[in-house]
Amino acid sequence: MLSTRFTQHSLVTEAHKTIQDTLSADSITLDATMGNGHDTLFLARHSAKVYAFDIQQVALDSTYQQIEKHHFTDKVVLIHDSHEHMCLHIQADEQVDVIMFNLGYLPRGNVAIITKTITTLNALNQALKILSSSGIISILCYPGHPGGQEEMNAVTDWYEQLDSDQFAITIIHSMQETEQSPRLLIIQALAQT
Repeated sequence: MLSTRFTQHSLVTEAHKTIQDTLSADSITLDATMGNGHDTLFLARHSAKVYAFDIQQVALDSTYQQIEKHHFTDKVVLIHDSHEHMCLHIQADEQVDVIMFNLGYLPRGNVAIITKTITTLNALNQALKILSSSGIISILCYPGHPGGQEEMNAVTDWYEQLDSDQFAITIIHSMQETEQSPRLLIIQALAQT
C-alpha cells in the first residue's frame, strides 16, 4: 500500500510526529545516522533503549553531549560504525520498533562525507531483518546535494520492491517542495495475523 501526503511542518518534525504515536516506554529504537543527535535524543525521550550509529567521531561527541545534558546516557548505545553493520551490534533476541535514517551529510560538518547509496541500501536491508512485526522505518532523503539524487532514486527503487501485503509506505512532501527538497518516507510493517 502506497500513499502520499503533504505537510507544512519540517520533515524532521513530521517524522517525529508520525513515529511518536508508535513508541512506548518499552520500545527499542535505532538512529541509523545520528548526526548531531537530535533524532537520538527524540528516541531516548520516548523509548527504553536507543542504538545510534555514525561513522564520524564528531557526531558521536555531539550526540553524547546531547544525551548527557538530558540524562539519557543509561538508555543510549552510541556506536562508531556504519549503519550497514547494524545487525552486528543489535542483540540477537531484540526486535527494533523504530529505525530512523536521516541521510546526506552532517549539518555544520564536512559536506564531503555523505551517506553512500550502497551502504544505505545494505543498511535498509538489515533494518528489515531486525524490525519488529509492527515497526516503522523513517527515511529522510536529500536530493539537493552531490550524490543525494542518486541515493534517493536507489531508496525509491528499494521501497518499490517491498511486498505491499507486509508494508504500508507513505511518502511525505513539504508544501513548499521543489525538485531539490528533502523527501520523507515512512515504512510501516503490517503485523501479520
